[in-house]
Amino acid sequence: MYGNFVLQEKYEKHHKETCMKLLSVLLGLVLLADARADASLVGDTVDAGMYRTIDTGRGVGRITGFGLDTPFVVQNGLADQQNYSVAYTLNVDADRFAIDYRNAFAWGKGIVFRLTDLDFSNGALLQSLTVDTNMLGYGLTVGTDYIEIDLSGISGTRDAYFHGQFVTSAVPEPGSMAMLSLGLAIVGIGAARARKHRQG
Repeated sequence: MYGNFVLQEKYEKHHKETCMKLLSVLLGLVLLADARADASLVGDTVDAGMYRTIDTGRGVGRITGFGLDTPFVVQNGLADQQNYSVAYTLNVDADRFAIDYRNAFAWGKGIVFRLTDLDFSNGALLQSLTVDTNMLGYGLTVGTDYIEIDLSGISGTRDAYFHGQFVTSAVPEPGSMAMLSLGLAIVGIGAARARKHRQG
């Protein structure tokens, strides 16, 4: 009788250890899958534009007729590069964008650049922006699917640039969540069998 009790305890301990190892492996796989599921804008239709936010005699709203008038589909490389008049080029890639000036500039009061409709491939949301620029005095606002650069009163040379790398939230892929759910179900079934074995 005592021998059976010891064997049952050893079985339960081994079963618990096996279940915990399996759960650890599955969680590791989920995290690995998430790490590989990088957020990307390739194939997404985004919008970029220059806007007047205060009326200095020309009204407020989007500035049209100089480029950046309509949405465009993001592609890696220069195939989707946009121009804003002779002032600058804009290139949006999977996880970054680059504004490179072609001539000296001086923006008036209330002028902002907006990059909107940023719908990342894995459902991730924009959290922040890592900025590399030689421009001074700009303002920056980051939302979950847009950025706005306040250029009010900014001036610079043709060597000016503003490059941004998107920092997004980690959102598990449905496949990863399914794998985790399956793992939890297996662990649950194993626990139920162990209880039944103890009772039987």
